[in-house]
Amino acid sequence: MSAVLNQEKQRTGRSRRPVQREPLLSPALSKTLVRVGFRTPGVLVAIIATVVLVTLVSVNSELTGTLGAIAGLWFAVHQVPLSISGTSLGVFPLLPTIVLFVVVARSVSRTVSAASARREWAWVLGAAVLGPVVVTALALAVAADASAAIGLSSPNALFAFAWVAGIHGVAAAVGVAIGTRDVGWVRGRVPEWIFEVVAPTVRAAAVLIAGAGGIFLASMLASWSTAGALLDAGNGFVGMLGLTLLSILYLPNVLLGTLAVSVGSSAHVGDVAVSMFRTAGGPVPPLPVLAVLPEGASTTFWTLMLVVPVAAGVILGRDCARRTVDVHYALSSVWVGSAAIGVASLLLGFAAGGNLGTFGTVSVTVWSFGLLAFAWLAVVGSIAAAITAWRGGSLPPHQADPAPDVAPERAPVAVPAIAEPVAHPRRAVDAELVEQPAPPAETDTGDETSEDVVEAEIVDAPAAQDATAEEVPAESVEPAAEAVDVAQVVDVAEVVDVEAAEDTTSTDPKT
Repeated sequence: MSAVLNQEKQRTGRSRRPVQREPLLSPALSKTLVRVGFRTPGVLVAIIATVVLVTLVSVNSELTGTLGAIAGLWFAVHQVPLSISGTSLGVFPLLPTIVLFVVVARSVSRTVSAASARREWAWVLGAAVLGPVVVTALALAVAADASAAIGLSSPNALFAFAWVAGIHGVAAAVGVAIGTRDVGWVRGRVPEWIFEVVAPTVRAAAVLIAGAGGIFLASMLASWSTAGALLDAGNGFVGMLGLTLLSILYLPNVLLGTLAVSVGSSAHVGDVAVSMFRTAGGPVPPLPVLAVLPEGASTTFWTLMLVVPVAAGVILGRDCARRTVDVHYALSSVWVGSAAIGVASLLLGFAAGGNLGTFGTVSVTVWSFGLLAFAWLAVVGSIAAAITAWRGGSLPPHQADPAPDVAPERAPVAVPAIAEPVAHPRRAVDAELVEQPAPPAETDTGDETSEDVVEAEIVDAPAAQDATAEEVPAESVEPAAEAVDVAQVVDVAEVVDVEAAEDTTSTDPKT
């Protein structure tokens, strides 16, 4: 009875022990999440603070509204519309935003590896968005507090959180996709041609950007005097330096407008409207980069700008046809890549526009920009892919993945070919030792003679082997030859010792 009670107590004690559960976040993962969430925003705030302080000190201004200026630049980098002294400002440079996007994507891609679990990917993605959102909440509070000092009105909180979360969320998603591109379960669920379309799409986008850059450069050279006049409006070295830096920061915005015009859409800067078929004049801000705007009416010569989307479509179609094994996959790749570029054009065109105070609205016709970019690439790319496949550019399935080089087989070596050369030296040694005439009894050099004979025979044995080894390739005989030489030397040494002992006994004069 006592034994039963003791067992019952042990069971009760075991059941009362607390169950140890794994922590939701390990210490290493917690440090990683903090680093992903707050390192990039912290560096960005430090850079913004440095720029604000240098600017205020260079113009001998007071440092009263420093915190408000830092909060305003945080919103400007994230394309959040602001209102300064009642003036609405929604057009901000795209270059800092693009740099921030790339930095966030690279940071996340280095953090997430192919060996990480899907749960960790979700944590990293959430941390990359949560950290900037927290900083945005602090910036909203600072902007509301500094509104009386510098006239900065706190922006719409919903717009602020949406823009910040959208930019960092998309960048983090791209980083996760890059860091986990080699995961097996992802490639098992996504068709292979989806991965193959990435490189042609990037190349076609690069051609579009390069073509827009070429048009921009030609326009700037044609209106260089206007750019110089706008630069002189800075009234001094500091003003000219500020206008130059602003022109560099706004360069992606101008390139997007140029690209929109080259595909058939239109760009607007206040009352100024530019398209391939008509132009309208009006006042523009004194920014040297805006000298690219034409000063006269459009001409038929401008239709040559269509070379840019046509060239991009041809490159996209040829690359897709060369990377796939079927023309249907090539056409599907062309349409997917064209859709991706069209959506990216639409989003970037929307981000590049906004209000510019008294000058009006700066924008491109977003819907026509994205639709025309997609149409040009899809139509021209499909034609190029079909022609490339018809001319044999699409590889057949058995040539798509060439077989790996197979090392040539070594010629088989017959066993008798190795054994026979090995046996001959033994037979030669035995025959010569037997037929060797005994030296005269009266000489005392019997031992020396037998030793000379033994040494001669030991030297001659490898020579016979070398002569036969030349007939067989060295690569095929070498492993077996080493093993045979050991046995041969042992056998020959035993025979020589026995025969030498017999020879010495028979020739000894004392016997």
